Amino acid sequence: MIMPPMTAEAQHPPLPDAIACPAHTVASRIMGDTALLIHPQADEIKLTNEVGTLVWRLVCERRHDRAAIAAAVEAEFEVDAATAEADVASFLNELAQAGLLAWASPVKSGAV
Repeated sequence: MIMPPMTAEAQHPPLPDAIACPAHTVASRIMGDTALLIHPQADEIKLTNEVGTLVWRLVCERRHDRAAIAAAVEAEFEVDAATAEADVASFLNELAQAGLLAWASPVKSGAV
């Protein structure tokens, strides 16, 4: 398997309020409870389960930080906060390592 190069975003953990976004090069499609993620430099397709699909939907909105995504998983799947936070952090890290996820600085309201 050819792995895409690690991005700077994947090498360093994001700031706590960083916004999760799809990497510029990723192609994706959501079909029901499954998301299909493709990085053009990799020879692999990533399919997500129901939880991963919710996470990917939120990532595609380009406005949620890790804590907000974990809170959505906690609410939707009725898991405890610690489990949701750990699972989301692990999954987002996996996506970043694969070159599928980037992190953006949050836009501060009132900024000129």
